[in-house]
Amino acid sequence: MEQLTYARLPEDVRPTMRSCRFRGCVVTEQLDRRADLTRLQILQAASRQFARTPYSLVSLDDILADAQVTKGALYFHFRSKHALACAIVEYHAAQARDTTEDVAARNLSGLETLIDISYQLAVDDVSDPMTRAGLNLIESIGRTENLGAKVVTDWVARFSAIGRRAVSEGDLTPDSDPDVVARLLVSLYLGVRQTSELEDPQRFLQDLERSWQLVLPGIANPDRLGYLRQFIRRRTTLTARKAVPLHPEPPAHTRAGSA
Repeated sequence: MEQLTYARLPEDVRPTMRSCRFRGCVVTEQLDRRADLTRLQILQAASRQFARTPYSLVSLDDILADAQVTKGALYFHFRSKHALACAIVEYHAAQARDTTEDVAARNLSGLETLIDISYQLAVDDVSDPMTRAGLNLIESIGRTENLGAKVVTDWVARFSAIGRRAVSEGDLTPDSDPDVVARLLVSLYLGVRQTSELEDPQRFLQDLERSWQLVLPGIANPDRLGYLRQFIRRRTTLTARKAVPLHPEPPAHTRAGSA
């Protein structure tokens, strides 16, 4: 049953604050918020670990030292390292959905939108531990419980919807299958991050640009090809200014000692 807190009560039936404190509502809400913050703190600490270190080499002790929480607090939210890793993948997947929606709202053409999404993902992959950890973990544990397949299927569905718009707008050739194009673009990005170097943003973005330039003639309307090539080059230049590589984390005991 849903726990009743002061914030969830309709305004016209809320008791006075003093009465609510007496009943424990405010205390309960404060505890809920504190628990949410602790959970996020653990997720962020774990993402910093998984962003730089293979899943199999990260221990719960590493995460505990980074998060500076007790083992009891960690197990209250996550029953195992695997459960914590799955939560990071899901958290990143939600972030990726938000990114897709934000880019789609910019009133670009369909194919411009797909290009822009890939570059925004690249910026996050280079600069944001949660994004990099989420994508790393898809490769490490993605076959467990079809976790990776679920995430990729969601990406493909969203890219395919944008691809259908690109066909209707004339950016993609009339015979382009939006589902096939969507799978190709997901594979393109995941492949580039495997063969390039995330710690070198310039190289990574250049490799992403080269991949787009190679793929484009096979899917784009020839009349739009020249413009789209220029669009990709501009995106590489603009994105390079925003992509800041992750800095090495100091040892956990050093961070704790300086706090």
